[in-house]
Amino acid sequence: MARRKKFDLLKAIGIAVFVAVGILSYLYSNGYIGTNNQTSADTYVDFIDCGQGDSTLIVSDGCATLIDATTGKDAQKVVEHLKGRNIKKIDHFILTHPHEDHIGGAEVILDTFEVETIHMRRPTKGTEPTTKVYLNLLKKIKSLGKTVHAVDAEDLFESGEWSFKVFGPLKDYEDLNDQSVVLKGTYQGVSILLTGDMESAVEKDLCEAYGDDLKSTILKVGHHGSKTSSSAIFLKAVSPQYGVISCEAGNSYGHPHKEALNRLKKHNVEILRTDLDGTVTLITDGRNVWQGEES
Repeated sequence: MARRKKFDLLKAIGIAVFVAVGILSYLYSNGYIGTNNQTSADTYVDFIDCGQGDSTLIVSDGCATLIDATTGKDAQKVVEHLKGRNIKKIDHFILTHPHEDHIGGAEVILDTFEVETIHMRRPTKGTEPTTKVYLNLLKKIKSLGKTVHAVDAEDLFESGEWSFKVFGPLKDYEDLNDQSVVLKGTYQGVSILLTGDMESAVEKDLCEAYGDDLKSTILKVGHHGSKTSSSAIFLKAVSPQYGVISCEAGNSYGHPHKEALNRLKKHNVEILRTDLDGTVTLITDGRNVWQGEES
């Protein structure tokens, strides 16, 4: 009898262990436990602290996408960040529009890293920049024997687990800010919308053209948090969980403007700022998004 009781006890323990392992495996595989401690996850977005400029790094499955390259004076901040992330090759380099705070560091990036594809939009006829930084960038690209992929709305490309679609600009706007490339990336159930420096009139055009398709988990807040962007109609359509603002502490523009911050708060967006938080890292498993520590 004692032997039978011992056998039943061992059997019960075995069943309990089996069930526990099954439950833990299910929870882990579905992202309920474990994932929030994986700061070394291979799918992340870095909004790089690079002064009064923009530069966003998206890494997935060994592929790197870099959107914008800040100013010339702050280019080294982006270079050091990428090196810290052990980035040696940039698969897609997107320059949203030809203002110095977005393309100023592009030459340094091209000199430092292997770049597979450069994406830029042709400026609206009659608005072609004549600035030294823009003309020198074109010369650099030519000297390296590279060509530029001319971005158009509806363009598609893949980078690791991410699928990207160009949403705009939809028209030949006169203002270079409004000519910013609007890019949406999707990784399973998580998405990110990057808007360069586009302003409210373009946001309205996008809402009319795409409606609910603009909805995204993460919004790279337009124009460094300027009051001329992040309109109420646009925030309602995008309905982001996170809104990330790239700007320099104490900048002369007063970015981010209180009007934009108030609109973001009204739409229950969690605001993250490089001037206050430093480089903002968001990690995702395709289902959930959480903040990671700066590399």
